[in-house]
Amino acid sequence: MTETSERVTVRIPQDLLEKLKHIQQEKGTPTISDTIREGLERYVEVHLPPPNVRKVVVELSKHDNNRLEQFVRDGNSVSVDDAVRWAVREYIRQRIEASSAARPTRALAEAAAANGPPTAP
Repeated sequence: MTETSERVTVRIPQDLLEKLKHIQQEKGTPTISDTIREGLERYVEVHLPPPNVRKVVVELSKHDNNRLEQFVRDGNSVSVDDAVRWAVREYIRQRIEASSAARPTRALAEAAAANGPPTAP
């Protein structure tokens, strides 16, 4: 199936063009048009994800991002996205387990507070 495309002309400030050229060089994208196209695709993914997916954008420090990319290069995950998804799922699982474990203790404490201190018979 042949994919068709349409030409769109957009005016952008010179400083934004310089940033895009820097990204093009860093990523090794063949043309500035390809760089802009990738950026637009990413924008659409974030702002118009499939109905069963909620996109979350996470900003990491350069150091943390480098560590995450090294984690993937070392074979610990298939992609950065996969590693972040796993980390979020694991964090939520642990928080839910901790919350569930604390709930009976909290309920007992609340019941004791509502009933007042125990009295001697």
